[in-house]
Amino acid sequence: MKKFLYITYAMLLLSGCSKINEIQFQAYAVGIGIDYKADEYHVVMQFLDFSNVAKTEQGKSDKPSPIWLGVGKGKTVQEAIVEIYHGIQIPVNYDQISLFVFGKSLLEHRLGLTLKALDTNFNIRLTGMVYGTEKPIEKIFTSQVPFNYAFSNARINQPEYMQQQESAIPTTSLQELIFQFNEKTKNILLPSISVNEENIKQNLEKFPVTTFNGAYVLKDEKMKGFLTNKELEGFIRVNNKAIRSPVIITERKNGKADHVQIELLNPKVKRIMNKDQNEVQVGLDIKISAIVRESDHTILAPRIKRQIKEKIRDHVYEAYVNSHKIGGDIYQFEDYMYRFMHDDWLRYQKSGKFPILDKTDIHVKVQPLKSINKINAGIHLPLK
Repeated sequence: MKKFLYITYAMLLLSGCSKINEIQFQAYAVGIGIDYKADEYHVVMQFLDFSNVAKTEQGKSDKPSPIWLGVGKGKTVQEAIVEIYHGIQIPVNYDQISLFVFGKSLLEHRLGLTLKALDTNFNIRLTGMVYGTEKPIEKIFTSQVPFNYAFSNARINQPEYMQQQESAIPTTSLQELIFQFNEKTKNILLPSISVNEENIKQNLEKFPVTTFNGAYVLKDEKMKGFLTNKELEGFIRVNNKAIRSPVIITERKNGKADHVQIELLNPKVKRIMNKDQNEVQVGLDIKISAIVRESDHTILAPRIKRQIKEKIRDHVYEAYVNSHKIGGDIYQFEDYMYRFMHDDWLRYQKSGKFPILDKTDIHVKVQPLKSINKINAGIHLPLK
């Protein structure tokens, strides 16, 4: 009898977990947006709707899914989040967060305090991608993804997929941003996103989608300024995370413009730091391959190679100059000196004048140059 009682008691203790929360009775936050206006934090949470993950045989929903947002305000980030709790009705689960969006005002005035608040919040995972924006965060979170795919399929949530077709400014996770923010010599390019209503249409109606439009330059815990995609064109094409970037080479013959569409592939950029007596000379060594995608005329391989090199050199230097004007250093020359040439860095730090990149110190090697045409497109020499 005692044995039976012991077994019954053990079964009661080991019968399973209690207070289980079923998944349908939790609000899954997938994105958090934060801005700072009128001395208050404005927090917007984007929630997963289970109709977003109801799949058909094609792997997507057969109809548009509603987007649920929670909005709160407060003197602290946590107070604004608690205000969202007042109306959400069911417990909030943070396990699926993949996106953080910071407003421009917050980047200018409260980024450091916000990063500390998020870092000390044990509920929030820091692995999601982080962006800045000038647009209202609600507008970002209510943009659409074509073909009724869930918002989690948007490029800003999975930026690595579209890099294969067209490279953009490299993204960073919130965890990486927190690690780098306090490093005084580190330049951070925080991608900026906006809403585009012109490129995609559903029937004849405008279809708002998110798009990259530039980057905020951060250094020494401050925002230095904003640079557009055009102003960062050279950096986007040659940074080590780029995969594929288009460029057009224009040739003029008999007063007529002939165009060659080139794809730049898998660049490798290396900083060059040469010391001559007490002076340090900085440079860039760029290796890149290229493909001739389209040409409306006969081209010569040596000439087109030379033009590609000149184009890359011009754009890389322009991006450097644009960042230097606002106090940025997108190729991280100062950070390299700080880590590997510290005595020289201290000397330049005292004078306040660091070495300047000269255009002639940008070395570009294009190899190989190939054509993907199925037939001979009139190229006179082998593309070596």
